[in-house]
Amino acid sequence: MKQTIIKVTEDNDLVKYLTNKSIAKNKIKTYIKLGFIYINDKQIKKLPQKVLANDIISIRKEPIINTKLDILYEDNNYLIVNKREGLLTISTGKENNKTEPTLYKEVRKYLNSKKEYAFTVNRIDKNTSGIVIFVKNELLKEKLQNNWNNIVKKRKYIAIVSGNIDRSGRIENYLYEDKLTFSHSTKIGGKLSITNYKPIKHNNLYTMLDINIETGRKNQIRVHMSEMNHPIIGDKKYKCIDNPLHRLGLHHYEISFIDPISNKIMTIRKDAPKEFDDLFNHH
Repeated sequence: MKQTIIKVTEDNDLVKYLTNKSIAKNKIKTYIKLGFIYINDKQIKKLPQKVLANDIISIRKEPIINTKLDILYEDNNYLIVNKREGLLTISTGKENNKTEPTLYKEVRKYLNSKKEYAFTVNRIDKNTSGIVIFVKNELLKEKLQNNWNNIVKKRKYIAIVSGNIDRSGRIENYLYEDKLTFSHSTKIGGKLSITNYKPIKHNNLYTMLDINIETGRKNQIRVHMSEMNHPIIGDKKYKCIDNPLHRLGLHHYEISFIDPISNKIMTIRKDAPKEFDDLFNHH
């Protein structure tokens, strides 16, 4: 990206200051319309605009794309982000969400601006927040996905459930998905599903759990908690009537996996949103 940097030496009007630097007035106005002019890294969208001594004006021939991405880690191969709740990881292809915003679209827009590609490795439910891994080449995506259960060493979540759980436990059963996209446990058929949980804290209404899953089935944690009669708060789909946070009380806070390139373990963490803890401070 071509960029011109100008350090302001005196308070002035932006257009006057730039015309004094031999930039034509109509060119300045065009640059503003195209979003090319920034003051102290903030995009200028309208005139008049003041500049102050020591401000930095930058004229960028390609505007930097402002993104809502919460980037946890990035290098030449990986882009690992924290997905906000209420956002699909990737479109399901159903007619009603083809135009819906997705994390993948945001990531693709960000990486396209750097002439890089985006491939999704894992996904989490729309109403769950937390860690999602993207990679920048298809070969790495295939290496990770084809051996995912051996490559991943830890997948940890914070969940807030209804009621009081006072001891650690392990749920091991088989899950299948019905025609209405609900998951259920079953003794025969289905896919092996293993969830380990331990209580962190509780009050008279809810328990916060630290959860480590050994398998990643659709809605696995949500089904397992619901079938224990301790559904995750805000989870209408699996019969929870409590919704004090006005969102699903589930956050993917840690993942450890072997990077096939370096053969070293990568560990990424993102603490649960502050309102998860606040719920226990206020009861």
